[in-house]
Amino acid sequence: MELRAWCAALCAGTMGLVGCGGGAGTNQDSGSPGAGGPGAGGHGQGGDVFGQGGNIFGQGGGSIGNGANGASGGTGGNGPNGSGCQHVDVVFALDNSSSMREEKQSMREVVFPAFAQALLDISGIQDFRAAVLDACPRPANFHTRGVGGDCSFQSGKSWMESSSTDILGEFECAADVYSNDVECSSNNDDEQPASSVAAALEPPFSNEENAGFLREDALLVVVAITDEDEQPVPRQQPQAIHDRLVAVKGDAKNVVFLGIGGKTDCEGAYGSADEAEDMQRLVDTFAADNRGFFWDLCEGRLEDGLTNALTAIEEACEEFVPVVN
Repeated sequence: MELRAWCAALCAGTMGLVGCGGGAGTNQDSGSPGAGGPGAGGHGQGGDVFGQGGNIFGQGGGSIGNGANGASGGTGGNGPNGSGCQHVDVVFALDNSSSMREEKQSMREVVFPAFAQALLDISGIQDFRAAVLDACPRPANFHTRGVGGDCSFQSGKSWMESSSTDILGEFECAADVYSNDVECSSNNDDEQPASSVAAALEPPFSNEENAGFLREDALLVVVAITDEDEQPVPRQQPQAIHDRLVAVKGDAKNVVFLGIGGKTDCEGAYGSADEAEDMQRLVDTFAADNRGFFWDLCEGRLEDGLTNALTAIEEACEEFVPVVN
């Protein structure tokens, strides 16, 4: 599928991110009226690629009590008691070992740019931010440069903001992962993407290099990719990594985790991949709350993995309630 066609499909699927007040559609031209309670919109728009009713014509109340300005006018939410997703914080962690050349090329040239464009095309979402790091947690700072040099994020931060006028260029730069400053030995200790995200969102990095990234009223989406397996150093069980990621958001339902790796040992579209047993077990810990999704590298087409993960993002957005510490 060419980029333009895929992006259109992804944009349609991602409409579920902001469909927090409409009723369920049935892949028809129009869905049932919104039924989200006091924050519901007047009309739910019908069928996206998941058969769900979005509601750009009157979105429900947001997590901070703001109704969206749909064409048919949604009413406001219930202030702090409102629920819904209007902000999204995304972290991509990419194994940067030499065997990942094909995957990195796809992320850089197709997946990252298309995902950024899809987020920009969402009607109703207030904003998003996105950060990139490799699979070594030493250091677990977000990347502000690619192999070609500094990415010059317009945000002036170590992450990208949706307000950037060059968000596609910023994604392309950051996806060309530069990791010559890591302290990992490259002896399997640089293949722990999920652990790296957890470290990036915890002290000391959350108080220093990555300070200010996480927002209390934003859904956290983690995308971790490796062609081997999650190999934490020191060793941790998948449940422990899950608990670390959930702790930074206060509620398991406020985190969506997409793990990308080999379902089995294979020679796939991106070359060889080892069975990512621990990555699959980690996804399973999130799947208990319908927040986990695994994509098999052996199948190729990383863009399809993100598209399919939007079902989990959609549900998480509908149920999101900020936890104020």
